[in-house]
Amino acid sequence: MSYHVVHILTHGALLARERGFLVCRPPKDAADAVEKKLPLEDIRAVVIAARGVTLTSNAISGILEQDGLILHCDESYRPVGVTTPLPRIIDTRAYLNQARQPQRLNERLWNRLLLGKTANQQAVLKQRELFSAHLDRAMKIKQVDEGNCAKKYWQLYFPSIGWGGSRRDRKLNTPPNRMLNYGYTVLAALCHRSLIVHGLSPLLGVGHVARYKADPLVYDLMEPYRPFVDCMLADFMQNEPEITEAAWCKKIGRELRERRVEKEPFSLKLLDAIDKSASTLTDCYSHLSPDPLWVPALN
Repeated sequence: MSYHVVHILTHGALLARERGFLVCRPPKDAADAVEKKLPLEDIRAVVIAARGVTLTSNAISGILEQDGLILHCDESYRPVGVTTPLPRIIDTRAYLNQARQPQRLNERLWNRLLLGKTANQQAVLKQRELFSAHLDRAMKIKQVDEGNCAKKYWQLYFPSIGWGGSRRDRKLNTPPNRMLNYGYTVLAALCHRSLIVHGLSPLLGVGHVARYKADPLVYDLMEPYRPFVDCMLADFMQNEPEITEAAWCKKIGRELRERRVEKEPFSLKLLDAIDKSASTLTDCYSHLSPDPLWVPALN
């Protein structure tokens, strides 16, 4: 089965459900007025990144019934909300263990997630022919000083993609920060979906703490995946002839569908890798051990 993240970029489009398909009908006066359809069972997420898009109730329920989600964006492509399937419990023991918030297990899981993130940040820098002694030292001692590692990483990363700044701040209204925000939000939505599908509560984190309008476990799970978005942006800034946010939206959708990661003896699509990480996290809580956790390595 082929899974897709569908980006809706046509203003005024209509999304409907028809015989097991999601159908996208553009306005009649659109330049490219071609109806497109995709099997609902192949859809992991629908990203609404256009103005005036209409969704029928049948289309919404069809997406959610197949464990897909809908990410809603405003006119500047900034994600503002998400529609997800209802949560479910697939492993009672795992859910109850997660609810007890075992401190020692959560600390070990958090450290492994941060080590995976740092290793992948190193891979991003290596692709840019850069090296951080600070990140290297953190990997050698198996203990990540997240704040300082992030600071050193961004100081190298941003200049390498042709941007004069060296600071990462989700509130900064600069092109690279806005594009990273968008990529991370799509990634977070997919992590949110996977956690629900595999029976864990997004509200109970291992490293991030609960706060207003936040899902801590979503942010935890996405940590080792963030450098994949960084890598996509670096490639986009270097090779894309048209540096626009609409083009970036298309890039994210294409990369999430096509990019693969190694998992011996096979490789997985990035979308499937997120599901695999979520399912192994469920196993960690079921067995009260960090050993089953799998995080991807950026090639």
